[in-house]
Amino acid sequence: MATLENNGFLLCCCLFLAGIFHILYEVINNNFNSLGYLVHGATPYDYSATIECLNQPLDPQYGGGLIANPSFDKGVEAWKVDGHVKIEARESGGNKFIVAYNRTTPFSISQSFYLKEGVFYTFSAWVQLSEGSDIVVAMIYNSVENTVHVVGSVIAKSGCWSMIKGGLTVDQNAPSVLHFQCNNTKSELRVDSVSLKEFNKHEWQENRLRNIEKVRKRTLRVNVANKNGKKIKGAKIKIQQKKLQFVIGCATPSSILMSKSYQEWFVSRFTTTVFDNEMKWYYTERLQGHENYTTPDAMLKFFIDHGIDVRGHNILWGAATQRWVRDLPPRQLLSESVRRMGSVMSRYAGKLVAWDVVNENLHHPLFEEKLGKNASAIFYKIASSLDTKATMFLNEFNTLEHPADMVSIPSKYVEKLQEIKAFPGNEELVIGIGLQGHFDPHPNIPYIRAVFDVLGETKMPIWLTELNVEPCPKQVT
Repeated sequence: MATLENNGFLLCCCLFLAGIFHILYEVINNNFNSLGYLVHGATPYDYSATIECLNQPLDPQYGGGLIANPSFDKGVEAWKVDGHVKIEARESGGNKFIVAYNRTTPFSISQSFYLKEGVFYTFSAWVQLSEGSDIVVAMIYNSVENTVHVVGSVIAKSGCWSMIKGGLTVDQNAPSVLHFQCNNTKSELRVDSVSLKEFNKHEWQENRLRNIEKVRKRTLRVNVANKNGKKIKGAKIKIQQKKLQFVIGCATPSSILMSKSYQEWFVSRFTTTVFDNEMKWYYTERLQGHENYTTPDAMLKFFIDHGIDVRGHNILWGAATQRWVRDLPPRQLLSESVRRMGSVMSRYAGKLVAWDVVNENLHHPLFEEKLGKNASAIFYKIASSLDTKATMFLNEFNTLEHPADMVSIPSKYVEKLQEIKAFPGNEELVIGIGLQGHFDPHPNIPYIRAVFDVLGETKMPIWLTELNVEPCPKQVT
């Protein structure tokens, strides 16, 4: 079980902020009330998730919550046919579930209920295909907004059950309909243990603060004694924080080198930084064979001198390569990429806390397309040998922000992580999970929470590496 407060993260982009995960809630949900408004006794949030495909599904979380007949003990009662499909209840090994078969469209089954504005809904379900593997998507149609919200998805397989975990909020009260879809119409779609649980803001806040009390706070006993060891009663003690333990940072351009006021502002606030572009390949080698590290060298020296940790962003990036790199034939692309890794990593090895090795390689798989499916795995193996101190990161967008982007859903992220670690020599490699957060128009908090639950099951460190939110009237510019 992974809890939100169990991990650290780094936020970068327009503002590259960071900290433990509960800080994310302060940033994106600062309108919550304090302890005085808590509804004590709120249902505990279920942090459990699994990334394994199990022989049998687990029981529905929260007993199904708003879902009627969540375990299909009453056959197909409360569930409807959705599209051109047939449905029936079945049983296997004592487990009952619903099956959608003879599908001619991606649709399968549905159930209707009423959703309320200002409420957090957490969702889970278990799904299986009769053959092959494909993404199964759970979505909710809001009849007032006339919109469809993807609430969760997973790569489903045959022969075992996969868990979907997600969530949503709605902007208006409305009758709504839950749907399950899968593009693999040749396969039966099987569904079980469906849950949709509502939490009002105060209940959500209580869960959040309850977990902070449990994970982030400890009782401290202080004894004061004189030089002879005799305890001094009634001594006044002053505790002064010298340095933040939580990672909190901000991205910075090279202009910081030329502004004393910017330098003072920065070093008084942050523990970590990442360079905007100055360490990227297209910046240090615009022309093939002509490298220039003058600017990143100066920036790194400044931050090391001021005790600020630096992330290496990035080594390789399929979306932003120079024209001369994109035009290289495969054999030469491999050679130049390895040379690039040796150049930048040997220069800064031991001086950085992290490297984004192959940036956004789910959305921009240039190297896999030209060099084969193991390209990233090979690059991570090389990178880990070139710098044994820093953590090697995957870094992707839309895993948190946009549930409808099927390229980088949590199970796709996990699949890529497992693919890299399965490569010979990478089995024990610690790979950091870098999650970007480009929220527009606003964060889907219960979905974000669910993503952390799922990715936390990898037992890898999780950092929120980029953050920007919709501007507000009092936002600093």
